[in-house]
Amino acid sequence: MTEKDKEDGVDAKIVKMIVFAIGEQEYCIPILSVREIRGFEKTTALPFAPHYVCGAINLRGIILTVIDLAIYLNIQPQADNPRRVAIIVESKNGVVCGLLVDRVIDMADINMNDVQAVSEESSSLSGLVMVNDRMIGVLQLETVVGELVGDMVTE
Repeated sequence: MTEKDKEDGVDAKIVKMIVFAIGEQEYCIPILSVREIRGFEKTTALPFAPHYVCGAINLRGIILTVIDLAIYLNIQPQADNPRRVAIIVESKNGVVCGLLVDRVIDMADINMNDVQAVSEESSSLSGLVMVNDRMIGVLQLETVVGELVGDMVTE
């Protein structure tokens, strides 16, 4: 909590986030949700999976579904990008999956009070925040993973 927050009587909620890029846009998720970051490897196709699922990988004996966030967020994927990585995440519900991103940029301390909400209620973004003159989307991990689990169960 900064001195200014203490003076204003604001209870600042600072969350350490990992910042990554998809295309030209930057997004972030809480670092505590991240298990590991690994180079992208060939996935095994999953029949009848949603179009944004690029397949499954074997992570030390555990089979994980990998979501291509570019396709999920309707952004042109950079397939020939050698810096693409899979961020292995665990949702609050205990679901573990991989998020394919174009590149990891850095970590940032985000004051959740500074996040500007987006207009869509069921959006994949909880909002946008300015960090050092960069606008970063705060990804709602529970929404992304929830859709994956819901889609995989119903099909």
